[in-house]
Amino acid sequence: MEAVNGMADETTVSEETIQDDLNKLVGTALGLAQEQLEQHGAFLPVALVVAADGEVQLVAVGPGEDPDSADGVEPELDADAMIADLYEVLRQQRAGNRAAAVVCDIHLPDENSDAIHVVAEHSGGVSIAAVQPYTPPAEAEAEAGFTFADPIWEPGEKLVWS
Repeated sequence: MEAVNGMADETTVSEETIQDDLNKLVGTALGLAQEQLEQHGAFLPVALVVAADGEVQLVAVGPGEDPDSADGVEPELDADAMIADLYEVLRQQRAGNRAAAVVCDIHLPDENSDAIHVVAEHSGGVSIAAVQPYTPPAEAEAEAGFTFADPIWEPGEKLVWS
């Protein structure tokens, strides 16, 4: 901890804690998304947090209700709205958390592939992103399962503790 005016700063977080928290979030998020893809062929955007006590917790929001869908027709799923809602909840709860991550399914047009996208952010000021392309099994090889490429790492955008 750093000393400020001769006193230890209790809010300082070590680089090791930041790295451990982000690794825990990204690993859990990728595993969760892979499991959902294998079992259901898709997944909804969700968030994970590392609470102040170090526990990893899942945060989810509903796809929302379309007031115009009173005819019983399922509304179109709006993943972008769900992601925006997740970030709003994470911002509201940030005082009780050390780190947060949002995981969603994206399309990579240049590779003509889908990918798992995780953005993990720490209250200590660090944000990273992982993009893991995947290939669903061919219909004739359904028991072969999904193929997941190695994640591509890049800087993440700070949206919770900005």
